[in-house]
Amino acid sequence: MAFAGGGLNSPSARDTAPGPRFFVFAVLSIVLMYFDQRDGWSQRIRYVLQAAAYPIQVTVGLPRVLWNATTDLFSTRAGLREENATLTAHERELSLTAMRFAALEQENARLRGLVGGLPPLIKRSQLADVVNADISSQRQRLVIDQGDRAGLYRSQAIVDATGLVGQLVRVGPWSAEVMLISDPGHAVPVEILRNGVRTVAEGTGNEDELRLSLLPATADVKAGDTIVTSGLGGVFPAGIPVGTVIEAVRDPDDILARVRIKPRASLARVRQVMALWFNPENPESPVNPALVRDLPEAPLAKPVLAPPASAAAKPAADKPAADRKDAAAAVQAAKP
Repeated sequence: MAFAGGGLNSPSARDTAPGPRFFVFAVLSIVLMYFDQRDGWSQRIRYVLQAAAYPIQVTVGLPRVLWNATTDLFSTRAGLREENATLTAHERELSLTAMRFAALEQENARLRGLVGGLPPLIKRSQLADVVNADISSQRQRLVIDQGDRAGLYRSQAIVDATGLVGQLVRVGPWSAEVMLISDPGHAVPVEILRNGVRTVAEGTGNEDELRLSLLPATADVKAGDTIVTSGLGGVFPAGIPVGTVIEAVRDPDDILARVRIKPRASLARVRQVMALWFNPENPESPVNPALVRDLPEAPLAKPVLAPPASAAAKPAADKPAADRKDAAAAVQAAKP
C-alpha cells in the first residue's frame, strides 16, 4: 500500500516544471541560429524539406492537372476537327476554282484559235456551244445553241479551231443541227494541198475517218498529204483544213484509188464551233449556187461541117451575080 500510495502520490512528468525542457530547446535554437547565420543551415534544411515535399505536392495537384489536361485534350480535338473541316472545304473550293480557271484557259485558247484561224474572206462569225450529239454509224449530227435568232441559215459552214466540222441542215429559232463531214450522206469538194488535185471527200459514218472515193488509181496522192476545201460547191470557201491522208492504196487493176483521211477537227469531242458568213465581194468567197441558177443558159456551140458534095456540084449559075463577078475578077488577077 505504501508502495502503491507512494506511487500515486509521486509527481507525473506532466506535472514537472517546463523549465529544463525550455532551457534545452532555447539552447538548441540559439545553436541552430548561430550555425544558420554562419553556414546557412536553414537553407539546406529548407532545400531538403522542399525536395521531400515535392512528390506530395505533385500528388495533391495531380487530379487538377489531369482534369485540365483532359479538358484541353477534348477541346483541342474538337478544334482540330473543326479546323480540318474548314481546311477541307477551303481546299475543295480552291480545287473547283482551279478547275474553273483551267477550263476558262482552255476555252480562251480555243477562242483564240477559232478567231485567229479565220481567213480574210470571213465577214462575220458566231460562236456556238454544242448542247447535244447524235453520233452513230448511220447519223453524225450535233445540236448547237444558236439558231435563226442569231442569223444562222441552212447550209452554213461550221468550223472549229482546227478545221472543218460540217454544215447546218436544220435551223430553229434558238438552235440548229449540224451535219458533220463524217456523216454518210455528206460530201465536201476538196483538193490535195500538195499538188492541187481536186476530188470529193465523203463521210463514212466514222467520226475518225473520211474517204476520197473519186480519185483514179493513177492519182498523185500519198499518206501525209493535207486535204483542204477546194471552194467549189458554193458552201465552203477554199483553204479550210479538212484532214490528213492516212492511207492511199492504188492498185493498177482497180479504176479508183482507195484513200482514207483522218479529219483535222475532233468531230465527236468538239465543244464549241463557229458559224461563218462570207464577204461576197471577196474573190475567194464561194460562188452562191442561187446566182449560178439565175444565170441564163449558155448557147451550145455548133460544130463546123464540110459542105455536102451535091452543094459543091451545083452550077455557078445558081450563085448570085455578085459572087460570080468576084470569082471572075479573082481568076483574072491570078493570071500572069
